[in-house]
Amino acid sequence: MFLARKITRAKWEHTTINAGRIPADAVPADLRTRNNALSFWRCGSASDEELDDAVLALAASSTRLDKIDLVWVSEADLQADGQELVDTKGQTPVQDLIEKHVDAQQLDYERLGKIAAKVALAINGCRFRRVSKQRVKSLLAKAMERQRVEITELGGVASELNN
Repeated sequence: MFLARKITRAKWEHTTINAGRIPADAVPADLRTRNNALSFWRCGSASDEELDDAVLALAASSTRLDKIDLVWVSEADLQADGQELVDTKGQTPVQDLIEKHVDAQQLDYERLGKIAAKVALAINGCRFRRVSKQRVKSLLAKAMERQRVEITELGGVASELNN
């Protein structure tokens, strides 16, 4: 099982995990916590469909339409590091995805560093994907067509769908 998270791929470009070098800019930008928790979306075996669902969950709650860089890490590896993973309701208007959300909770400096290392390993292992703005738009349109979400629930991103 994998957990996916949005990142800014460029911030991780010069990651050298063997030397323990993770760019400082990447951590606060992409691993920003709230109440000592970090948000992830379950993406099962990381199939195309499951990764698309993670992108959809993120895009539907976004304030603007844009490309999305996604990374996925092994849930078992996070648990082996002692991470406390708790199922929580996701902040997305796509109702069938709300339950696919999980938080790494009770994070501190050490635990967040371990997550950063797992993200770096995932990137080095090619477990990341850039989803173009056009593909994100297509996923949102398809979700509306299949009545997974209403345009009125999309907030800021809705106005950009007609462009």
